[in-house]
Amino acid sequence: MRRLSLTERIGVAIWLAMAAVVWNGIYDVLLTRGVKEYLFRWALHEAGRGPRIPMSQIMEVTVRDAVWVSTLWASVLLLAGLVTIRLIQSRTA
Repeated sequence: MRRLSLTERIGVAIWLAMAAVVWNGIYDVLLTRGVKEYLFRWALHEAGRGPRIPMSQIMEVTVRDAVWVSTLWASVLLLAGLVTIRLIQSRTA
């Protein structure tokens, strides 16, 4: 296996950065949904229409799911990027 050229290393760095941005973005969106879910359930409780649910109960599930989903999508993006670089590398060699 040959060493990556400068442009290929830059491509890998760009794909890694994009995967990190996607991970953070998806994690943030899913965590925000969890907070909104908690606030909705708290409002229902205050209105006398639902039980009191501790924040830790909702956020524990939310954080776990957010980590798994964001890791999945960032991995898919990174894999697609690295396969693209590999294909370009094999065609130019």
